[in-house]
Amino acid sequence: MKRDVLDYLKEWKTDPKKKPILLRGARQVGKSWLAREAGKEFENFVEINFEKNPELCSFFAGNLDPERITNNLSNYLRQKIMPGKTLLFFDEIQSCPRAILALRYFYEDYPQLHVISAGSLLEFELRKISFPVGRVQFIYVYPLSFAEYLTAAGKHNLREMLLENNFEPLPEALHNQLNREMRNYTLIGGMPEVAANFLEHGELAKCLNIQTGLIETYRSDFHKYARRHQVKYIRKVFEAVPVQLGNKFKYANVSRDIKSRELGDALEMLEMAGIVYKVYHSSANGIPLRAEMDEKKFKVLFVDVGLAQRLLKADHKPLLLDPDISRINDGAIAELLTGLELIAYQNFREKPGIYYWHREARASNAEIDYAASMGGRIVPIEVKSGSKGKMRSLQVFMESKKSRFGVKVSGFNFSFFENVLTVPFYGLEALMKRADGVRAAHPAHDEQA
Repeated sequence: MKRDVLDYLKEWKTDPKKKPILLRGARQVGKSWLAREAGKEFENFVEINFEKNPELCSFFAGNLDPERITNNLSNYLRQKIMPGKTLLFFDEIQSCPRAILALRYFYEDYPQLHVISAGSLLEFELRKISFPVGRVQFIYVYPLSFAEYLTAAGKHNLREMLLENNFEPLPEALHNQLNREMRNYTLIGGMPEVAANFLEHGELAKCLNIQTGLIETYRSDFHKYARRHQVKYIRKVFEAVPVQLGNKFKYANVSRDIKSRELGDALEMLEMAGIVYKVYHSSANGIPLRAEMDEKKFKVLFVDVGLAQRLLKADHKPLLLDPDISRINDGAIAELLTGLELIAYQNFREKPGIYYWHREARASNAEIDYAASMGGRIVPIEVKSGSKGKMRSLQVFMESKKSRFGVKVSGFNFSFFENVLTVPFYGLEALMKRADGVRAAHPAHDEQA
C-alpha cells in the first residue's frame, strides 16, 4: 500500500543536503516497510536488524568512522554498500545505541551514503544518550490515515476530489459512498496489516483476529521498557485509555488503590512507545497553542481507532447496518478518529501537537474537543453526532477568541452557516490541508467575521 511519506523519501534520495533519516512510531505501523519500499529506488538495499543480529553491534565499537563501519559491514554481509547507489537500513536501532550515535558521523563525514534507521522502542534509548540535534531527520510514522486508506483501496480519485472540492456540498451519492468508506475504515482502523487484509479479502472476522494479535504484541513489549513492578501499572493504564476516550484523563478512574505517580509514569511509557497521544488543554489565546498548555490537564488518544474498539470489545453489528460512526460509544470513537486524523495530516517531520480547550465557570462551562492551528489562526473543532444543536461551546469560543470561523465535524455533508463550517469525517484531510480555502469559498462570511 502506498504511504504519503514515500513521496518525501523519493525527494530525499536526490537531495544533496540530505540527512540520515530516523523513523519514529509505534510497533507495526509500517516503518520497516517504508524503508524497504524506499530501497526499491536504489540499485542496492542493505538491511541490518540489530534485534535479530545483535552481534553486528560489534562493528560500532571503537571509533565511529562511517567508512570504516560500512566497509566492515559490506565484507561481513558480502553485500555492496556504495554511496549514491545503496540504501543502508538500520532496523531496531535502539538495540545498538552506538549505531544511533553513528548517524551523526554519517551526516558529517559520509553524506553521499543514504541511511535510514528505525526502532519501535526508540524513544526509551534516545532519552539515555546525547543525541546530535540537526544531524538527523526525524519522520513520525502513524497508522494509515483515512486518505491513505482511500488511496490503498484504489479510490484515490475520491481523495483528489475532496481536496479540490472547496468545501461545497457533495452530491448525495458521493456523500453516501464516502460515509460507507469511512464506516469501513473506522471498523478496521489504519494498522497496515489489518487494512491490507481487509482490502484484499473483505473479511471483518479475520481483521479482528489480526487486531487481537497486535494488541498482544503491544502487551508483550511492556517488560522490555518497564521494570518488573511497573508492568502491572502499564497494563492498567493500557486498558483504561480506551475507556476514558473523550474525557479528561483521571488517574482515579484507572485505580483508586495505585498512586497517581505510578500511573503517570506508566502513561508516559505508553506515550514513549507511541501507543497513546496526549491532548493537552490550552488557553488558546494565540499561536503556538503549546505556549499556553496546561500539562496537568489532558485527554488521551489511543494509537488506532480499530485497536481501541477491539480493546473495548465493541459490537460492530449496529455500524454494519448504519454507517453513522458518531453513534459508537456515545461519540467517543468519533472524537478519537477526528483526533487521529488531525495528527496524521500534520507535518510528519515534526512531533505532533494536539490540544483542546475547556472553560470551567459557574453557569458558563464550555469545552471544545480540539483547537488547531490552521493558516496562522486558531480554529475550534467540535465533533457532533446530531444535525441540530446550538453548538454553544463553539460559539462561546469563537466570540471570546474572535475566531474567523469554527468547525463542526459530523457525518453530515459540507455546509457553512453563521461562520461554522460543517465538515464530514471523510473531509478532515481537506480541512487540515486547505483551511485557507474556507475563506476563498465563503468570502462574505469571512468579511462579516
